[in-house]
Amino acid sequence: MKRLINIISSIVLLILALIIAAIFAPKLFHIEPMVVVSGSMEPSYMKGSLLYVKEDTGGVQTGDAITFYRNGELVTHRVVGINTDEKTYTTKGDANQVNDVQPVAWSDVVGVPVFDIPWLGYPAAFFGTAQGKFVFIALLIIFTGITVLTEKKMEKTNG
Repeated sequence: MKRLINIISSIVLLILALIIAAIFAPKLFHIEPMVVVSGSMEPSYMKGSLLYVKEDTGGVQTGDAITFYRNGELVTHRVVGINTDEKTYTTKGDANQVNDVQPVAWSDVVGVPVFDIPWLGYPAAFFGTAQGKFVFIALLIIFTGITVLTEKKMEKTNG
């Protein structure tokens, strides 16, 4: 029974570590994780995915997806037109029937999506809240404690 508890706690710790790595490791390469909150880009990027966005390098072309600020919120849509005179993009969500009404200024572009991980946006969004951080720390303490205690009891039993 103690061995089963130790295995379960180790698995939970590993899952927590992988979630943290998936959120923070890409930042070392200047890639920012962002949560997909709507279905406007489905099936390319599903709602609830963790979308990784790399800073725009200036090579955006028609057909590329871009992440940009619109009215203070981050949006990811596909470029369907480029106006080089006004330095704007015309965009459209893959699931939308019509182009976005408001053009996107080049200066509002945050970057281009490089990959996404389906479903990981939900825990990432939760762990980004104050309650989520508390739950994460509590789980970390609980399962680390269980692992340490079961190992100490196994050492006493075996040695």
